Amino acid sequence: MASAKRDIRSIIDSFSDDLILIAQEIAREQVERAVAEWQAKNEKVLAKQARQDEKTQRLEEKARRNQLALERIERVAEKRRAREEQKAAERALRLEQRLISDAEKAEKKSTRGRKRGGLLDEAAAKKEPSPPPLFVHKRRRDGEIEQLKRGEDESAGTSANGSGANVNGAAAPATAVAHAVPEQLRLGL
Repeated sequence: MASAKRDIRSIIDSFSDDLILIAQEIAREQVERAVAEWQAKNEKVLAKQARQDEKTQRLEEKARRNQLALERIERVAEKRRAREEQKAAERALRLEQRLISDAEKAEKKSTRGRKRGGLLDEAAAKKEPSPPPLFVHKRRRDGEIEQLKRGEDESAGTSANGSGANVNGAAAPATAVAHAVPEQLRLGL
């Protein structure tokens, strides 16, 4: 009898194992069927969510590309501004150098123009040559300095005694010089 009990027990154990496997298989099939039904019902929602995910991903990618493009444009604009500033500085330097060289050329031309002839020389050639200016000063006894002026006879030449002074040794009166000598020559210009 013991062997029959053992045999029955082993049959029951194997049968219970088979029932557990069958129950697991049925549960798996029902879960798959429920998931398939849920997916069928919510397919539109899932498709919409997938499209939104793709759209979000595309927007993020586009924003990243736009940011990179914006940074690239800013770098190019900064380089362009730096180039323009450098060119402007070079132009200003060249202009300054040109002004300096033009001023030097003008000074050289003005000295050459007087030597070779020009409007100033034509006017000076028509006038009589003026005597060189007097740089001699006369000091009085009280310590005051008096500038000597050329007399009328001195500008035309020297007097009979060759000194350019009157007979008594004094210079010619200034009123006579003022009428005979133009104002520019009196001022030393």
